Amino acid sequence: MSVVFDEMLNQLILQRLMYDRRTAGAVLDVNCKDGCVCLTGCVDTLEQKEAALFLVEGLTGIKEVNDRIIVRQRFSETA
Repeated sequence: MSVVFDEMLNQLILQRLMYDRRTAGAVLDVNCKDGCVCLTGCVDTLEQKEAALFLVEGLTGIKEVNDRIIVRQRFSETA
């Protein structure tokens, strides 16, 4: 795969993540190389993480997705 294809794929993934209501607030970074995608960053919920992976894994040209997304732990306060 070419550098141009990787950059196009990178931009497509970023757009999908930004415009999908499930992942719009997530802080994620995308790195594509030869059809292998690395997703890094933080999300608030497991559902956001799963949505991000779903949006990427179904794209044509993706060979592998390396998931480095961290789900923030939220602790409830007790009296």
